[in-house]
Amino acid sequence: MKKIIIVFTAIVFFVGVHSCKKKENNENSSAARSNAIIENAFDEMTNMSDQAVNGSLIFYNLPKVTVLYSSKEEVNFYEKVDCNVIITIDTLLTTKSVTIDWGPSNCDCNDGKQRRGKIISTFTGKYRDSGTVITHTPVEYYVNNNKIEGTKTVTNMGKNSFGQPFYNITVNGTVTMIDGEVFTYNSNRVRTWTSGYTSLLNFLDDEYDITGSADASSTNGNSYVALITSPLHIKVGCAFIVSGTLEFTPSGKALRTIDYGSGSCDNTFTVTINGKTYTING
Repeated sequence: MKKIIIVFTAIVFFVGVHSCKKKENNENSSAARSNAIIENAFDEMTNMSDQAVNGSLIFYNLPKVTVLYSSKEEVNFYEKVDCNVIITIDTLLTTKSVTIDWGPSNCDCNDGKQRRGKIISTFTGKYRDSGTVITHTPVEYYVNNNKIEGTKTVTNMGKNSFGQPFYNITVNGTVTMIDGEVFTYNSNRVRTWTSGYTSLLNFLDDEYDITGSADASSTNGNSYVALITSPLHIKVGCAFIVSGTLEFTPSGKALRTIDYGSGSCDNTFTVTINGKTYTING
């Protein structure tokens, strides 16, 4: 299974930058920061499960990772040690599962974040097989002390008219921030695998188009909606969105239209607010 790296949180980068420049927009940065936390937390679940199912955890592990298999007796006798990440792979049932367990205490991971708790991912089949449904469920799961709850479901819809695999992705989540603010978050997207799906061993040539929308309501009033108006194009070998447009609207504030350009991997994009266009060089 190829590892999937999707960078979506850049959609709100400008909101935070603009808020730093104008005091009257400071409240917008809260929605932007929170959205980045939420998007990252759910996006990386797919990345982690893709790595874990192959018995590794390259980007998210501690110095030691232990892999256990439900078909072996050791899974019933292994004693968990704090911050020794345990990956348990269950292949005995019709619906396969992979559990990543950081334990109940915060662990410093290789990507610079602290995590604790578990993520349980179930697979009805292989990622590349049409009809496969993958469900990610966090259990007492925290990222940098922000509690992540809910489910993320990835459904392989087969191939489109161009022969490209595509996936429906839904997230229904609740995130409790470290300061106590609670976000109820929902997103519905389609991820189309536009390039690289024929080269099984080279995930760096993978490219995707992302379409869809997301919204969140907050106990502190920091709600927002986001709508992709032209597919966001992702190249796994690039850390930035390379093209596409998105509309991001914080509650009670003006719509921001974000344009990522025409394909260059340069982290440069434009934002239009109330008729004024700003060029951002990340």
